[in-house]
Amino acid sequence: MQDILLFIQHHLMLSAALAIILVILIALEFIKIKRGASSLTPSQVVQMMNRQNTPVIDLRSFDTFLLGHIVGAISIPASELETKLKKIEKFKTQTIVLVCGSGIESSKAAATLIKHGYNPQILSGGMQAWRDAEMPIVKGN
Repeated sequence: MQDILLFIQHHLMLSAALAIILVILIALEFIKIKRGASSLTPSQVVQMMNRQNTPVIDLRSFDTFLLGHIVGAISIPASELETKLKKIEKFKTQTIVLVCGSGIESSKAAATLIKHGYNPQILSGGMQAWRDAEMPIVKGN
């Protein structure tokens, strides 16, 4: 303990810089936690699906889902998410990727899932980003 105090006395600027960096890192972690789910690129989603068998929840309406969706995605419209949590309860211990049309609605759904103990991630840009990245989609059910 005396060595630490002696070091701080002799290296006041270095110790102050360390303290500032620690405060900034802690603040960034709190912001990250408060913000909720993080965003993923289409290629990151593909990697997660291939390596970890990560489930994908499509939050668009069922009619829109049928027009084209990510292979293996589960359709749960955002308006029905809270009432259909039982449908995805088996994924509670896994990361779940949320997909909507443009990425905006997924943030709201992620907050709901976090509140219920899930670990959601968001496809940044939604299905529009998926199509722009020329990733595969399937039509129908």
